[in-house]
Amino acid sequence: MSSPIRALVTGGGSGIGAAIARRLVDEGARVLITGRDTSKLQAIASEAPQQIGILVADLTIDADRKRVAEYASHWDHVGIDTLINNAGTGGAGFLEDSNPAQIDAVLQTNLIAPICLTQALLVHLKSLPEARIINIGSVFGYIGYPSQAVYSASKFGLRGFSEALHRELAGTRISVQHVAPRATRTTLNSNAMDELNRELGNRIDDPDQVAQVVVAGLSTRRTNKVIGWPEALFARVNAVLPSLVDGALVKQLPVIRRFIQRGNPS
Repeated sequence: MSSPIRALVTGGGSGIGAAIARRLVDEGARVLITGRDTSKLQAIASEAPQQIGILVADLTIDADRKRVAEYASHWDHVGIDTLINNAGTGGAGFLEDSNPAQIDAVLQTNLIAPICLTQALLVHLKSLPEARIINIGSVFGYIGYPSQAVYSASKFGLRGFSEALHRELAGTRISVQHVAPRATRTTLNSNAMDELNRELGNRIDDPDQVAQVVVAGLSTRRTNKVIGWPEALFARVNAVLPSLVDGALVKQLPVIRRFIQRGNPS
């Protein structure tokens, strides 16, 4: 990066968010992290107290989003110039077994929260000489995966939001990027999902591998990045020949059912 940045990283207390915060600090950035767990945020901030600030908030609550946007607009004297919408939640399971509260939690956290937080910060970001918005999606925002119907819906939505906002802000000084990790070793994944990925031969990345891609991409104008191979290829094939991907995933369905039922016993 040509100059130090001031970034807001949502979900910065653990997993990919914490890894992004650490990578940014290594690059000399100042980072404001948000999350719901005070102790986790404090633990990350203690690693670089001169560079990391914390703000406890639940971004599914409108008042908290507005509070974060107001604070971030003035943090570090001049406010943030980079918004990284990373906070997310998962929960593998078949739609017929999901209750309305679970569905709402996924959509609120993964889709509504980043859209509304971005909206609340747009006036501030537009006032800057240069600003960035980075949305952390998922390969399941390109490939609808059995047992991930609601999660895929939220991540497809985030990808669509990113694409539309990128076009909406064309000609401004704000860049919009969308980064889609594949399976990543975080607490969002249950043991059953980790075992499923291993049985299917799917690669599982460390959060720092994702963070490395995200931070490296800040100096570019590339709008979309799918992390990993063959996942990036599958995403492209699914866009033009989804029936080919249908066949591959239908063959996996018995294995998926076995592990999902193990992770969600009735």
